[in-house]
Amino acid sequence: MKTTAEKSAWFTWKDLLWLVALILIVLGLRQFIFTPVEVHGASMDPNLQDSERLIGLKIGDVKRFDVVSFHAPDADKEYIKRVIAFGGETVEYKSDQLYIDGKKYDEDYLDEFKSQLPAGQLFTEDFTFEVPKDRLFVLGDNRTVSKDSRVFGAIEEDSITSNAKFIFWPLNKMGTVK
Repeated sequence: MKTTAEKSAWFTWKDLLWLVALILIVLGLRQFIFTPVEVHGASMDPNLQDSERLIGLKIGDVKRFDVVSFHAPDADKEYIKRVIAFGGETVEYKSDQLYIDGKKYDEDYLDEFKSQLPAGQLFTEDFTFEVPKDRLFVLGDNRTVSKDSRVFGAIEEDSITSNAKFIFWPLNKMGTVK
């Protein structure tokens, strides 16, 4: 029969093994499934604001209008922007309206900003851009201040580090990314 001290030592080892297994699982998930992302600056206002923290998935396909983080092509940091178009597509803005390959797209996530503009002022200046193969065209939601594909060109698909899905900080904004 085991003494109380022996039983206590057994529970300590069992607890320690459980803790080590839990840490390995969390580290594995962090390495291969998700990553924390922090918003820096005002380029994604009002949908994502400076210092907000998100969970980004490292797996799955990126779809049009998803918010992604990626290695900045022009700096040693991460950017977070919205995917607008894929390789082989032509992006065009005319009179503040998005067209991709001639098809009109609504951007409901910009309505709040657009409603605050003085009459006749454009939120997104007119432009046309042909996205090279294996590249993505990304824009910040706050088009007036965002440094995005209009400045540095289309990004490489494999530069994406995560697809932002969930806001976890601040607590009052907790929820899915719009």
